[in-house]
Amino acid sequence: MITRRTFLKTSIGTAASVYFFGFLPLKDEAKIVLHPSALVIADEVKPPNLSHQIDNKPFINAFNHIVTPTYDCSGQTVHPSVIDFATEFGIETWGGFRYWMAFTPFPNFNSALENPSFLVSKDGMNWNNPPGIKNPLVSKPLGSLHDNYNSDPELVFDPDQNALILYWREYSKNAFEKIWTKKFSSTFKQSDKILCFEKAWDYKKTGLVLSPTVWRKSAEEWYMWATDGNLTMYLYTSKDGMTWSSGQPCNAPWDTWNGGYIPWHIAAKPNHIEQKIDFLIAGWPKKGAMKDCQLLYATAPMSQPKELSMPLLGPLIGPGVGDQWDNGYIYRSSFVREIGEEPKLRIWYSACSKQKVWHIGYTEGTLDNHK
Repeated sequence: MITRRTFLKTSIGTAASVYFFGFLPLKDEAKIVLHPSALVIADEVKPPNLSHQIDNKPFINAFNHIVTPTYDCSGQTVHPSVIDFATEFGIETWGGFRYWMAFTPFPNFNSALENPSFLVSKDGMNWNNPPGIKNPLVSKPLGSLHDNYNSDPELVFDPDQNALILYWREYSKNAFEKIWTKKFSSTFKQSDKILCFEKAWDYKKTGLVLSPTVWRKSAEEWYMWATDGNLTMYLYTSKDGMTWSSGQPCNAPWDTWNGGYIPWHIAAKPNHIEQKIDFLIAGWPKKGAMKDCQLLYATAPMSQPKELSMPLLGPLIGPGVGDQWDNGYIYRSSFVREIGEEPKLRIWYSACSKQKVWHIGYTEGTLDNHK
């Protein structure tokens, strides 16, 4: 069994002397109800103390990717959305496991197989199919092979309903985009899918609805952010997590940050201690292309969730070097913030290789050295 200690020790020992996130020069740049954290966690799922290995250091690319079983047997995965019940909700396990991940297979960019799925884990490193749930959770939409597909899953926990809520996007070329949801109980019962949001295809005028990420602030206050494929991130609101308002544009600090970036796929989590929302954004320089995607950090006050800022000097994570598994580009990622004397981000990030192979890696660290 691979533990986080072994995984990170291997990653850091091999990679630390080679490169650091945020400091690796890009090639051809011109193209280029608050829930307390758990105080006591069962030994079998307690994260190891890694402070002597990684705290106060820049984020390091994962030397090895995580093994992620998929229903299509490819093992290629993208767009993780991870919940750590112990850290985020003070619940030792839910449905028998501390960690739940939503993701999609994406073997060699095959969107026909990009259907939302679940994996579960007790340590955040060793992932398996959940018992009692069959992947994929959603079948491919009807239509042509590559013009009608699912994408962009997002996983949210509702403690009032004691349910996992899965959101995902359905795309139909030149027709529409839809955001759907399903609910899952701790005994693995699942609801029918519910249509949350629909937008007629109008990319040139109003943009897309990409990578929805959801924060449940309370039973009657929900927030969803999505990007439009250009420069704008939109904020949607809801009273039940099912029916959503029209989108309101957020400010765009990435427009001028380090020469300007395009936000693409995003993930948001609440930071209750500092009363703000943390964001991880997969984006690329405005003078580049998607192949130049890096992982960026942004934040917004909980009281003003449309007012984002980018307080760091550079990206958190860039593509790997040499023949690393993530030497193509970085994509949508998920994270957990651990509180303490030195707050730490634990990140599960998806990336592809130059050979168009997709996987998910794990890294962790603090933000101190990026300020």
